[in-house]
Amino acid sequence: MPLTDVQWVLGHAHLSTTQLYLPADRDEVIEHVRAHHARRAKSAERVPPPPAAGYNAESLNNLFGTAW
Repeated sequence: MPLTDVQWVLGHAHLSTTQLYLPADRDEVIEHVRAHHARRAKSAERVPPPPAAGYNAESLNNLFGTAW
C-alpha cells in the first residue's frame, strides 16, 4: 500500500508524520515474519466450513480463495 494512502487513512496532514510508523528494527521484522508464517501454517490445517445455504462453493473459492 502506498504511504500516501496510509497518510490519508490515518488523517495525517503531513507525510512526515506518517513516516514515523515506518522504521522497524531487524528483530521486530523477523518476529513478525515468523508469526505470519505460523498463522498461515495454522490456518492451512483448518478445513473451511461449508458455504451457507444459497451460496455456491466454487464462486466463493473464486472470490476469496479456499480459506473463506
